[in-house]
Amino acid sequence: MKGFGAARFAGLGLVTALILLAVSLPKPPDAGGPEFAEIVETSTEVSAQPSLWYCPWINSGATRDTRIAAAFLADVDVVFTHPDPRVGEPPDIGQFNLDGPGAIIQDVAEIVNRGDAPAFVEFSNGPATAVAIVSGEASLSGDQCVGSIPRLWHIAGLTTRDDYGLTLRLFNPLAENAKVQVRAASELGSEALPDLQEIDVVGRTWTDIDVAAAIPFLDNLVLTVGAEEGVVIPTVIQRLDGEEANWNGTGLSTEWLFPTAALGELSPRLSVWNPGDVAVEVEVDLFSRSAGFGSVFTGTIEAGRPIEFPISDQSTGAVGIRVRASGPVSAVVVAEDVPLESPGDEEPVDPAPRRIAGTVGSPEPALRWLLPGAGGFLGGESSIWLLNTSGDPVTVTLQPLGLTELTADKVRLEPTSFRRIRLTSNANVFGYRIESAIPITASWSLQNDDAVALFSGIAFEE
Repeated sequence: MKGFGAARFAGLGLVTALILLAVSLPKPPDAGGPEFAEIVETSTEVSAQPSLWYCPWINSGATRDTRIAAAFLADVDVVFTHPDPRVGEPPDIGQFNLDGPGAIIQDVAEIVNRGDAPAFVEFSNGPATAVAIVSGEASLSGDQCVGSIPRLWHIAGLTTRDDYGLTLRLFNPLAENAKVQVRAASELGSEALPDLQEIDVVGRTWTDIDVAAAIPFLDNLVLTVGAEEGVVIPTVIQRLDGEEANWNGTGLSTEWLFPTAALGELSPRLSVWNPGDVAVEVEVDLFSRSAGFGSVFTGTIEAGRPIEFPISDQSTGAVGIRVRASGPVSAVVVAEDVPLESPGDEEPVDPAPRRIAGTVGSPEPALRWLLPGAGGFLGGESSIWLLNTSGDPVTVTLQPLGLTELTADKVRLEPTSFRRIRLTSNANVFGYRIESAIPITASWSLQNDDAVALFSGIAFEE
C-alpha cells in the first residue's frame, strides 16, 4: 500500500482523507429521441483499462450504514465521489493510492454522512470493480455498481402487491441534466404511467419515485428506463416488512446464469421479461450441488410481457439457475420468506419480519471473476457460489484480496452443479478473485439473523 495519507478503510484504525478535486467524467451521449425498440448489447466484462462505476443506492445516516467494497488487480488510484445535490456545493470525495492486486472496504460515513448519497467510483487502472452494501437495524441490501450504460435499462422481478413497497431511484452522475422516460409492463400487458413520460433529473442529483403508489396491486412488474438526453443510472428498492432488496437495471441477453437463487428457507422466484415485438421460447435449467435437474420449465413468453417461474415448486433450498431464450430477454431472481399461516381456528401467528433478496444474473460464464466485499467483516456470514453448467469437472482457485498478500484456496466443482463455499470473516480480506480452467459463473451472498443480500460477480479479462 502506498500514499495512504490519512485514509481509513474498514477494519483499519486510520482517519479518512477528504479531498476535493475535479473528477473527469465521460462525455454524455448526444441528445436524441429514445429508441425503445432497439436492443443494446451491454458488455459486462471488465478489462485492464481505467473505469468508472456508478453506485446509485447508497444511504449513510441515522438509520443505515453503507460500505463500498472495491477490488482491483493492478496498482491503482481509487476515487470515491458523492455528488452534493445542493446547487453549487462541491462533491464529497475520498481518494486513495493503492498497490494491487488487492481490495478495500470503505465506510461511506467517513466521507459523507447525510443520508442518501449515491456515488461513482473511479479506478485509474484495471481490471477493477465495486459494490455497495447497505445495512440497517434489520435490513441488508446490495448494489452491484454499474460499469456500462445502455440507452435502455430493463428492471424485472418487481411487485406492488399489498405489503410491498417499491421505489425507483434515477441517479444522474453527470453535470448535464437528463430527460428520462419510464415505462412499465406486467402480466396484464403495458401499464400506463402518464406522470413518468418525461422526468427531468438535474445534473449530479437523483430522483426517487414511489412506484407502488403509482401502479399498485401488480404481481409481476417490469420497468424500462430510457434517457432522451443525458445519462441516468436506475436502481430499485423493493421493501417487505422493513427489509429491503436492491437490484439494478440491465441490458438484454439470450442467456442468464444465477449461481444461487436462495438461502436457507427463502422461497425463490424467477422473472423473465421479453421486451421484443415477437414471442420468445424460454428454457429454464436448475442445478443442485451434485447434478443438474435438466430443463424444469419450458414455455413461450409473449411479446411485451414478463413471466414468472416459481422455482420453489421444483426444489427447496439453494439451487443454481440457467435461463436460455430464443431472443433477447432480461431476468431477475427474487427470494423471500413465505408468510406463516395459522393452523385451523387458532389465533393468527405473530410473524417475524419477512426477509427478501434479489439479484440480476450474469449473461455468460467466464474464466475469471471479481467478488468485491466477499469474506469481509460486514456483520454477517458471506459465501461464494460457483456454477458449472458444463459436463466437465474443474478445479477453481479462490484468491482472497485485501491490503496484504493472502493465500489462495482450491476447490473442485463437479459437472452440471453448483457449490457453496462458506467464508470466515477476516479483518484482512475485502474480496475475492476467482479463476477456473473452464468457464463458470460466480456470485456471493451475505446474511445475518434478520436479512439476506445477493450479489452477482463481475467477469474480467487480463
